[in-house]
Amino acid sequence: MNNIYMVFFDLGLNKGGITSAVLNRSRYFYKNSYPADIVTFDYKYNSSKVVKELKKSGKMYSETKLFNMFDFFESRSLVTHSEKNQFLYDYYDHLLNESLCIVQDEKISRYFSKTTGEYLLYKKGNFETGNYVLDRFENNQRKERVYYRKNVLKRIKEYDYKNRLISERFFDELGFPFLRRNINRETGKVGKIYLLTDNKQFENSSELCSYFLSGLIEDRSENIIICDGPGSFPKILAAGFTYVKKYAFIHTNHINVRNKEKNKETYILKNGDQLDGVIVLTESQKNDIIRDYNLNNVSAISNFIEIPDVVNKPNNDSKKIVGMVSRLVENKGFVYLIEVAKIVTSIYSNVSFNIYGEGEYRSRVEELIQENGLENNFKLMGYTNDPNKAISEFDCVVSTSQIEGQGLSIIEAMLQQKPVVVFNVRYGPSDFIKHEQNGILIENKDTEKMANDIIYLLENEETAKKMGKQAREDIIKQYRPELIMQQWEKVLDLQ
Repeated sequence: MNNIYMVFFDLGLNKGGITSAVLNRSRYFYKNSYPADIVTFDYKYNSSKVVKELKKSGKMYSETKLFNMFDFFESRSLVTHSEKNQFLYDYYDHLLNESLCIVQDEKISRYFSKTTGEYLLYKKGNFETGNYVLDRFENNQRKERVYYRKNVLKRIKEYDYKNRLISERFFDELGFPFLRRNINRETGKVGKIYLLTDNKQFENSSELCSYFLSGLIEDRSENIIICDGPGSFPKILAAGFTYVKKYAFIHTNHINVRNKEKNKETYILKNGDQLDGVIVLTESQKNDIIRDYNLNNVSAISNFIEIPDVVNKPNNDSKKIVGMVSRLVENKGFVYLIEVAKIVTSIYSNVSFNIYGEGEYRSRVEELIQENGLENNFKLMGYTNDPNKAISEFDCVVSTSQIEGQGLSIIEAMLQQKPVVVFNVRYGPSDFIKHEQNGILIENKDTEKMANDIIYLLENEETAKKMGKQAREDIIKQYRPELIMQQWEKVLDLQ
């Protein structure tokens, strides 16, 4: 039987993109009797809680397992101990008990020496639940920050005299250290790592991650690794597998908005001959990669697409809504969307552009809204856990993105029978949008044409409805789960 391991950096609760794609893939693989689990490298004190919440929400399949590097090494540490490390707890308890405590409020307390008045400790958090941090000071300078979770000491950070992080220590549930890593005080990057459970030293995080992979996954031909995070690729190569099948899934465009190669994705493509296969989302990207990198092991497989029921549009006032579900990042082309909104609302003041999503570009979008006087017609709605409900509010869906891997948010809109007006960029839209049949493709950055087509759809409701209905039919036909599963079975040679 094949065992499939899908590798990327971290798994979080409120993440879309790669996380959603991998969770969905695991679900379909398991339903077809192919165990497909997730492997991550990040540190989370509550990774089990994250998994529990994801499964409770239905985002993560009930049988999917998470193999996290820190959890893996912590479990090794616990095997070697049977009792609590009382010495560690006694040390910090003694500091607290022998100090004078001054309570600021229910979340903050400070501790001072009873004999000298020296500032010794700072305690902050929820003391009832046992989730708090404890800062230890010497000569009025912070030396350590100790992290407690449910009164269990989990991590200690150490600082230099300039309050710069210089190292971290990680502890198992019984309070024994299992890993220490040094931090470059100038750059903040991780340096040498000491794996105390295995008496081993590593020069950097990549070496540790490779060691973890080689310990987790048995080197057999039945085992398959899919690298879903581009930063994980060198770690997989360095793990030294001889028989494990290795694939890299590139979820995004390997070319940036300035038409330059992306470093991580390009590294994968330039080393693609060391893999059993490279997988991308669209045929057009596959063809470009074969041409530009002379690779003959490239395949195109779409993400699994959930086919939801159509959510009825809620009753609202006469205002028309043009919408988008998107991360608020620069390459989504918000400067062009603002131009489009300005043209549309200059003709129809009862149109609102509603954007669901969050990101580091939010403040800049807010500035653009104010600079163009669109405060009453351009709304940032924040993150949504229910994109289909958000999409149901829209009369029309727009995308000014400058770069795509596939355009999943557009596909989701089409499944909700919404007419879409989209810049025709690499890659994705032209793979599933038939111009003026199930959507409208606009030459990139032609904001005037986009605005005019939006106005046309808002004025011609029957045309918009017909286009939306055709969109759903076409997407369901093109992205049937059984068809995508067949493609995976062929590429991975699943048995």
